[in-house]
Amino acid sequence: MSWLSTLPAVLVAVAVVLLPGAAVAWSLGFRRSSLLGFAPVFSLSITGVAGVVAPFLGIGWNIWVVLAATLLASAAAYAITRSAWVRRQVAATEPRDNWAVLAATAAGIALGGLLTARRVIQLIGAPDNISQRYDNVFHLNAVRYVLDTGNASSLNLGSMAGGTGGLSSVYPAAWHSLAALVSQLTGASVPVSVNVVNLVAAAVIWPISVVFLTRVIIGPRPVGLLAAGVMSAGFLAFPYLLLVWGPLFPNLLSVSALPAGIAAVIFVCRLSPSLTEPRPRSWIALLVAIPGLALSHMSAVNALLAFSVPIVLWRLILHIRAMIRAKASPAKFAVTGAATVVAAVAVLLAWQTLRPSPYSGWTPHQTVAGAIGEVLANAPMKTDVTLVISVLALVGMGRIIRRRSQIWLVGCYSVAGFLYVVDAGFAAGWVRTFFTGTWYQDTYRLAAYLPIFSVVLAALGVLVAADVAKAALRGLTAKLHARDWRGFRLAPVPGLIGILGVCLVLAWATQTGPVRGYVASSQYFFERDTKDSIISSDEYALLARLGSEVPKDAVIAVNPWNGGALAYAFADRQVLEFHMGQRETPSMRVVAESLAEAGTSPAVCDAVRETKVSYVLDFGTQYLLNHPESKLYPGLQNLESSKAVQLVDRQGDAKLFKVVACS
Repeated sequence: MSWLSTLPAVLVAVAVVLLPGAAVAWSLGFRRSSLLGFAPVFSLSITGVAGVVAPFLGIGWNIWVVLAATLLASAAAYAITRSAWVRRQVAATEPRDNWAVLAATAAGIALGGLLTARRVIQLIGAPDNISQRYDNVFHLNAVRYVLDTGNASSLNLGSMAGGTGGLSSVYPAAWHSLAALVSQLTGASVPVSVNVVNLVAAAVIWPISVVFLTRVIIGPRPVGLLAAGVMSAGFLAFPYLLLVWGPLFPNLLSVSALPAGIAAVIFVCRLSPSLTEPRPRSWIALLVAIPGLALSHMSAVNALLAFSVPIVLWRLILHIRAMIRAKASPAKFAVTGAATVVAAVAVLLAWQTLRPSPYSGWTPHQTVAGAIGEVLANAPMKTDVTLVISVLALVGMGRIIRRRSQIWLVGCYSVAGFLYVVDAGFAAGWVRTFFTGTWYQDTYRLAAYLPIFSVVLAALGVLVAADVAKAALRGLTAKLHARDWRGFRLAPVPGLIGILGVCLVLAWATQTGPVRGYVASSQYFFERDTKDSIISSDEYALLARLGSEVPKDAVIAVNPWNGGALAYAFADRQVLEFHMGQRETPSMRVVAESLAEAGTSPAVCDAVRETKVSYVLDFGTQYLLNHPESKLYPGLQNLESSKAVQLVDRQGDAKLFKVVACS
């Protein structure tokens, strides 16, 4: 299968993650850079909220649900922004980016997207390959579960793996909902839809969001925006670590859109130097963005809280300074102090509440000093140094400190670095649990936030270099103009050549460094016939025939640790266990341990009847992680000699049996 054949699926995915949010953003009054920047995160909100609401209305998940939600949200946004109160708050004229800024923004997004897409495609290999790792068994089957049940609610997705209601059934479903839509609209298989959604998150949503954040912070500087787009493709920490480790696909989606949420906070605090949106519109944008982040992955909300602290504190400092200069009354200072205390308490309560059950399985891998070095070098988890971007980021940081403006940006970068250092270098204890428990104390998840601010700081570094070059060029142009009038007319040409040169140098530096090596070495995790793969080429072939050999209403007994559970995702056939962490009933355990004895044991037959098992997949003894629990399925092995089953199909060592006992 070629990637060219997935083009319809890619176009559908791009449309779903851009058009609904763009309609709402336009209805709110956003235009140009802001409209494009908010479109992805608004689309995630529409998709996620629609998925939660639809089951309460008795409606199955499909594109019409998304279209209806888009229409309702756009109408509500239009009505709100045209209300008398909001209209009084909105300025009559708003700044508009000129063609050069828009062209640089588009070019930066396009270049960053193409560079990222190229590496993601290299990493995955064939478009129907899967990440042969632990979390992907759940994610692939969860996409099938949405298609099978028509329920895309984040309040329900966890029930697939044994959740019995309440919090145990909650799992962020926006990513799975998008993949299900791609399958519904194009007929693509679940593995292909999953890869397409990941490709769009990494190569479309991410460059759009981070270039938009850069525009909000650095202003209308074409060379900086162009550089930001190119550099967005130059980090291991995002998106590649999340595509390999876990894999953490919902996290990937949430981080890709997080820069737009941060931009909304900057708008609310009115800290953008040149792109100012009216405060009511900014607040609405922030409120609309939060559901999209939360329903992609709740940890993104905690990240937004953490990164908002320096922004809000800087706004508070400016506000207090203005009150001092205006000699405000003590009452106003008291109100400001009280509001600050209330806000701090609310943030702490949210920080403690919005987190999963405590988990401390991931341990530090570095010293504190070493972890700080990894942050500054953009080399998380002991990967190679991202030299050019790191140097440019330090230059950009130096410019901020020297000018004593936008100090909050250094604060945001420091918060991201602090969270990483705590998780990477601190010993287990309350500090590590308090600050990083939201992310399961998993350093890979925290590493993904570092590029958000490194891109912006490095773009500032590029501006420093550009300003130096521009000053030198201005002096040279003046000399040429004094001698020959044609020198003045030729002056723009070196500037254009310089911008092109910056793009080429950054593309070369980011794509020939650590990214290339990491992608090449990590292709192993998407290959089918390795010593660690859970689905081999033979098993792929058998799963491709399963739909014609097993009735639609049949239940297949599987060992989820050897890939058998993926019969659900690949072939749309029910399996007894969907994931390695699924809660088991006593009858499920009897089947796992003793199905081969069903012909001679009434107790086993009772369990077979209760679970409605009629087929068995034996995918051998190559287990994921070689976990002790993978050996707890002896009843599903060596079935050739069992009279309880009959061989139906075989491809190499992969076998499908029909249960003939207990009839």
